Formats: sequence, structure tokens, C-alpha cells
Amino acid sequence: MKLKLGNLKSILGGDRTASQEQMTATILFADICGSTRLFEQYGDVQARLIETRVLDALTAETGVYGGVVIKTIGDEIMCRFPSAEQAVQAACDMHRVIKDDPALAKLNIAIKIGLHHGPVLVENNDVFGDAVNVAARMVSLSKADQIITTGETVGFLPNALNYATRNLGQSSVRGKQDDMEIAEVIWSDTSSLTQMAGVGINQDLRSLLAARLVLEYRGKPIELLPEQLRGQTFKIGRWDRNSLVVDRELVSRTHAAIEFRQGKFIFKDESTNGTYLLMENGARFFVRREEFTLQDRGLICLGQAVKEDNPDLIRYSCSYA
Repeated sequence: MKLKLGNLKSILGGDRTASQEQMTATILFADICGSTRLFEQYGDVQARLIETRVLDALTAETGVYGGVVIKTIGDEIMCRFPSAEQAVQAACDMHRVIKDDPALAKLNIAIKIGLHHGPVLVENNDVFGDAVNVAARMVSLSKADQIITTGETVGFLPNALNYATRNLGQSSVRGKQDDMEIAEVIWSDTSSLTQMAGVGINQDLRSLLAARLVLEYRGKPIELLPEQLRGQTFKIGRWDRNSLVVDRELVSRTHAAIEFRQGKFIFKDESTNGTYLLMENGARFFVRREEFTLQDRGLICLGQAVKEDNPDLIRYSCSYA
């Protein structure tokens, strides 16, 4: 038997309280990528200091654009903004402030962001509703250095920011019967993009995202350009169908992949034993089932620590225009 609204209210305790407010807002989630690696590599105290530095920076950018921090949960921050435009501008600057912080850049810290604009219920400084659920789904779809939102949210953006998005197709969202259209916000140089005319946006983006990655394996150079990785990945592992075959013990069948996103080459470990990286400046990193943004020059070793006499070292040189 269906319950009428009046009966439902009586069962649940009457009308909404004075502390509740219904409104339309943009909900934004931002996550620190690879936080598990931070705790493994630097220990609990130092890792927590790093997380706090990142979250403080994200909180500051939220305030700059008129937003409110709802809560922080471990390595994640949840914010509410009055408009989609303010939320997207804040999201772009959140990425920039992390990349522009010398200490965080040295640690290769990256964040991922998801947001959605819609009706919410504000209650006791917390936020509930469909927009919250959808925004949470967007950040789960996002990857390091990305901003993912819905096509519906893009519709609320002014033309200058609308031009800085690209459609990613349809995706299922928990609690939604139909798939939703999702989009990525290109934040790398949004200040320049806002001055571009819509007709020339594709060519301008191609120029903006120009970059080059050269891998060297057993003396053989392999050059990767953004256009080669558009919509696909460069796979590395023991399987002979990989783009680069490294047939060695401790290397997984498909050990890792390289993608190009937001103007950067992203190394994704998909292995059992992880990947070790040695940077030109001497910094060492270990990633397992995580992502790493490639910069400058370094060495990649699959499944075991980097040793100069290992014939299966992968050397890389990365340059960005």
C-alpha cells in the first residue's frame, strides 16, 4: 500500500525543522591520490602532515570562490558552492595550487575532483540529497589531475568555462535508473581557454597539451606523443600483446599502463608486485595499483627495486610544452 505524503510526515516526525534548508548548490569532492603510498613511504606522522597541508590549501581555495567546507574525511574534502561556475573555478585553482607548491610538487602529490550542481538539503551544517550522491560518483570516476562533472552541470556554466570541457559519454550512477552524461573540465590553462572562441577550441587545446615522452628499453627508444594516446593506453608487461614487453620474473602479465591526461603523462601500476621509480633528483617512489605523474627524467623498474645493472630498466624522458 502506498503511503501518502501526509502519512509519511506523521510517521517520520512531522515537517522539516527550522535547522533544515532546501536550496540549489554545487557539491564538490576532492580526494588526495595515493595517500596509502604516503603512509607507507613517510610514516603516519609525516604523511598526516602532508595530507593536512593539501587539505588546508583546498580549504583556502574553497573560501576564495565563496564556498563552504562541509567536512573532511581522511584524505577527502567535501564542499558546497552557490553556483557551478564558482565550483569549477575553485576546482581548477585547487589543482593549480597543489602543483605550484614546491614541497608538494617534489612529492608528486596529485588530487582528483568530482562535482555536480543540483538541489540539496542543508541540515546542521551537513548536506544531503541527490546532488551529493552524484558528486560522490563523479569523484569516484575521476583520476589523478582530473575534474569530472555531469553534462547537466556543464549546462550551468558560462560559455568561457563551457569551452574548457569535453564530453566523456554516458556513465551509470548508483541510484539513477538511466545513465548520465559526464564531462571533464580541462584546467591546465583555463585562464587562456576563457579567451578562446568556441570555433577554434580543438586546435587550441591540441597546442596547449603538446608534450613528448621518450622511453628507452634495452637500447631501443620509444617516442610517445599525446595524439598516440588519445582514447587508448600504452601497456607494459610480460604478455606479448602489450605495447612494451618486459619478460621477467616479478613482472605481471599486464604490469602497468601510460595514459595522457590534462596535459600530463600518467603512469598507472596495475601489478601484483608494484613499480619502483628513481627520479633524476634522487627521489625514489614505489607505486602499486596507483598512479604517478611522469616528469623530467628517471628510471622505471617493474616488480623490484631500481638497480643500475638491471638490463630491464626502463629509462624515460618527459617534456611539456
